[in-house]
Amino acid sequence: MHALDGDFGGTFPFESLYLRAGKTSLHYVDVGPSGAPTLLFLHGNPTWSYLWRRPLAELSAAGHRCVAYDHMGFGRSEKPPRMAPYTLERHIENALAVIDELDLRDVTLVAHDWGGPIGLGAMLERPERLRSMVLMNTWAWELPSWLPPFIREFRTEGLGEILALGGNLFVESIPGGMARRDADPVMMDAYRAPFPRDIPLTERDRSAPVISSIHERLPELDVPVLLLWGMRDPVFQPVFLDQWRELFPHAEVAALEDASHFVVEDRPDAVIDAIRRFLR
Repeated sequence: MHALDGDFGGTFPFESLYLRAGKTSLHYVDVGPSGAPTLLFLHGNPTWSYLWRRPLAELSAAGHRCVAYDHMGFGRSEKPPRMAPYTLERHIENALAVIDELDLRDVTLVAHDWGGPIGLGAMLERPERLRSMVLMNTWAWELPSWLPPFIREFRTEGLGEILALGGNLFVESIPGGMARRDADPVMMDAYRAPFPRDIPLTERDRSAPVISSIHERLPELDVPVLLLWGMRDPVFQPVFLDQWRELFPHAEVAALEDASHFVVEDRPDAVIDAIRRFLR
């Protein structure tokens, strides 16, 4: 059995579903009542829909439709071997394919890391389907120069491309982005599974105009917002949260002082409770 075919010790018991986004097969999970308002979960780098296993289980049991898909190149989604497809614009097109194919309405976008610019870019094209947003340790603008060179090199000019080209290099960094460093071995196996080998990295700037446009258009998304932040994130530090609060001054804020970048892994119960309160 392929490493990705299992349920990782029962921690990911969901049925695997697939749809086509152009020529690319995307894996997704769809649980909860089909007619209920939708929570659309978008992961970042280097995770996949496994990141959302606890919210998927608990929020669907509470009566919400929960949809989480794997970005092209990650998790159980198809991994084009050439670098050209991996642009922010293409990832946004894939998100739109998910929204349209599944006819998602009354959507609460739940986005972490790369899921932010991808999900926001998609919802700007489908604003009538958007109900609210939950943004976690993410961004939607040009990254500042004070970020560590390693992060700046791989997250700014390589914007879209790096999402699927990081391989084990980024997976092995996951414990460094958590408040607790004794990472669960089952969790690490789940995140390593999509990356059986190292994949070369590239640096391009084709996506810069796209993220600039997203940033400029964010005020168009006039819906309730929850900013759910791991305050110990070494990259998306509290100054990023401050910038979101300037963009969305009426947003609710849940600052988790004992969580780092992978806030859903550090504090799943607190994340789920905050989303539940926000949705009431």
